[in-house]
Amino acid sequence: MQGLVFAMAMLFAILAGMGHGFAQPAASDAVAVSPRARLDAIRLELTQIETTLAAPTATEAELQRQRARLQPSLIQLRDLIEQQAPRVDQARVRLDQIGPKPDAAAPPESAEVARERESRLKAFTDADETMKIARAAFLQAEQLQTAIGDRRRDLFAKVLFAAGPTVFSPDMWSSAISTVPEDLRASGYIFGGWLSGVGEALSGVRGGLVALAFFGAGLLYLARRRYLPRFKARFGNTQDAGSLHCLYVALAHVVAGAAPPALASWLIYAALNTAGLLPLRIQPVVAAAVAGLAVVAFVQALLDALFAPGQPQRRLVSVMDSTARIVVWMGTSLALVLSVSKVLEAWLTAIAAGLAVSIILRSILIIIFALTLVMGLYRLRDNEEVEEEACLGPYVAVDGASLGPIRILGWIVGLVISLSVLSGYVIFASFLTEQVLWIGMLACVFVLAYQLVDLGIPQTLTGKGRLALTLKAGLGIRTGTLDKIAVIAAGVLKLVLIVITFLLVLAPWGLESADFLTSLRAAFFGFQVGGVTISLSSIIIAGLLFAAGLTATRSMQGWLEGKFLPTTQLDTGLRNSITTAAGYVGYVAAVALAVSALGLSLERLTLVASALSVGIGFGLQSVVSNFVSGLILLWERPIRVGDQVVVGDAEGIVKKINVRSTEIATFDRSSVIVPNSNLISGVVRNRVRNDRTGRILISLSVPRTLDAGAVRSMLGEAASAHGDVMQKPPPVILFKKIGTATMDFDLVCIVADVDIVGRVTSDLNFAIHKRLTEMEPAAGTPELLVKGLEGVEQSLGDIAAAVVRESRVTKPAKPAAAAPARRRAAPAVAGEDDETEANTAMPPALAPPEPAKDDSKE
Repeated sequence: MQGLVFAMAMLFAILAGMGHGFAQPAASDAVAVSPRARLDAIRLELTQIETTLAAPTATEAELQRQRARLQPSLIQLRDLIEQQAPRVDQARVRLDQIGPKPDAAAPPESAEVARERESRLKAFTDADETMKIARAAFLQAEQLQTAIGDRRRDLFAKVLFAAGPTVFSPDMWSSAISTVPEDLRASGYIFGGWLSGVGEALSGVRGGLVALAFFGAGLLYLARRRYLPRFKARFGNTQDAGSLHCLYVALAHVVAGAAPPALASWLIYAALNTAGLLPLRIQPVVAAAVAGLAVVAFVQALLDALFAPGQPQRRLVSVMDSTARIVVWMGTSLALVLSVSKVLEAWLTAIAAGLAVSIILRSILIIIFALTLVMGLYRLRDNEEVEEEACLGPYVAVDGASLGPIRILGWIVGLVISLSVLSGYVIFASFLTEQVLWIGMLACVFVLAYQLVDLGIPQTLTGKGRLALTLKAGLGIRTGTLDKIAVIAAGVLKLVLIVITFLLVLAPWGLESADFLTSLRAAFFGFQVGGVTISLSSIIIAGLLFAAGLTATRSMQGWLEGKFLPTTQLDTGLRNSITTAAGYVGYVAAVALAVSALGLSLERLTLVASALSVGIGFGLQSVVSNFVSGLILLWERPIRVGDQVVVGDAEGIVKKINVRSTEIATFDRSSVIVPNSNLISGVVRNRVRNDRTGRILISLSVPRTLDAGAVRSMLGEAASAHGDVMQKPPPVILFKKIGTATMDFDLVCIVADVDIVGRVTSDLNFAIHKRLTEMEPAAGTPELLVKGLEGVEQSLGDIAAAVVRESRVTKPAKPAAAAPARRRAAPAVAGEDDETEANTAMPPALAPPEPAKDDSKE
């Protein structure tokens, strides 16, 4: 790769030096010839071209020659006008510097000033005159170019839509039957003599050359037949299913499948031509045969690379395997039928066959082509199970479901081809068959090239390849800049690819890149209404241009919003403003293109605008007000997409700023549509106008029994411990109020994004509650006091004392062994000390029973 880059650089340097060397004499010659002399020579050339075009019998070849003759004159006139414009301006400035000529009453100017004025006036007059003549000549050249294009289209239409006899005509069949024997004799005479001459030449040196060419062609076909299946099997079993890898495999498959047949065909044709074995009558037939083989091989390789039947892992188009096989078979069959048709056409021309035979054979082949197309499209259907599943419930896109419109369009084309043949328009039907195959090949090549641009450019510039690393290390380009370059380069190349494909599709219809829009506008005749030409073609073209403008605008908006702007560091609101502004510009451009295609000028539209101004002032006042307010919102950006705003009693996030209204998504998942005029003229609170930082305020009341300093420390620690709370500025604790039993505190802290205010507030509340629970003292168990029972308590005490005294008198003391038991006995009633001692001394047998334990409050 380094050697290739160095060689290309050297080649460009040599070519630049050669171009510079060749440019020196040309520049000197241009300076030597005056602009007026060059202009006179160009005008003479235009006059001769105009005289030639005046002849009514000008053929297509003559028109092509005149067009090629006209192109240099157009380039020279354009360069001459560009060179002459600054000269005219300079001459005018020099003339103005001298001032106006004095009046008759004023003193006369000096002779020197008069001579200078006359000299400058003459220079300005000559330059201005040359400029005017050059512009007139340029207009004449453009008119001649348009006339040539019109004449060529007229000839093309006359030939294309020329009606002839149909295949149902008995006279044509009788004429064909009568001329068949003569055509067969002519074929035998011409081709038999040619084959005999080739056979005689094979015995000499020329025969060795031809035999060597046929041997090389056979080796190429053998290599293709032997190694292409191995190539497919090798890359079909690969585990790398990346899209770019599959694309590289597809391109290699196209080269491996199409190059050997094309090279073999070229070898055969070149050998026969070099050996002098191709007479003038035989040469078109052989050329058509070898070209047909190359075309069939190319179509088969292209379809096989794109659809990959039997190998879904490398398929570039999302279709089912059965669909892929049918597409490959249908495309190859159509290419084969068309190639056979071209060979037969060349053969009939070589033998000067009768018109009836030519029409019948061409009609038969065209009908075979149409039947092949219709049959292939009929077989191009989804599986019945897949179709039935797709029809159940909500629609779900399946592979191959988008082939319906293609089938319908193909059936319509096949029907048109068949009806054209049966109606006698054989030339038109033959042209349609060629266009079907041509457009199909262009579509396949476009898909390959589009995917190569879409995947290859970003991978080359933004991946880890050598080019990306060289740009980063050698030129110091940052990764973000490379991303932007990759997106822009891919978009430009895609646009160029689309334009080239469009022009290639229209090229066979006689529409060229310089005047295809003019050709479309002149497709149908129009009529004049009030100085305005109204025609069906202009209306159709205006609608198509408007639709294309809208599509291009939406594609541009999608590209900006989805690919380019995400690579920048712009905020969401500015991205939305740029996307919306691009949409406005695109819509205005689409309307301007549509209006210009209709032939309406701004002067004519002024009257319509004046008539509509009254209606706009009354009926559309609010619409216009909202539209202008939307423009102000996009320009001044007081409210941006993603801002948190409060409008009236609604608070939410701005999701989209449209032409008439703004959509705000509230926090309960509902959408509020606010007219733009309300946002401009009303009061709107934007919580994130300058930045997106959010403020958290937590108010807290604590008992006065707590230490204020401890509460302050606790709040500061809780705020600092949270990871989303910003430390610059640090959290602030405010001692707001001292109440009778409580103290009031406020915790104020800042978070980086307003969207997380609610979550952080909740986390801080949980943390503060936990810390307050730890700081507050444990509450004691409440004691139950029963009042009003003092007399009952005294009576019970007296009774207990009496019982104790009586027991001491009547019962003797127990042995010493019973003392431990008495010490372990619990007193019956808790009373004073003397009563406790008496109860302790009381024998167990006479101790009063322990009252039942009651846990109730009573």
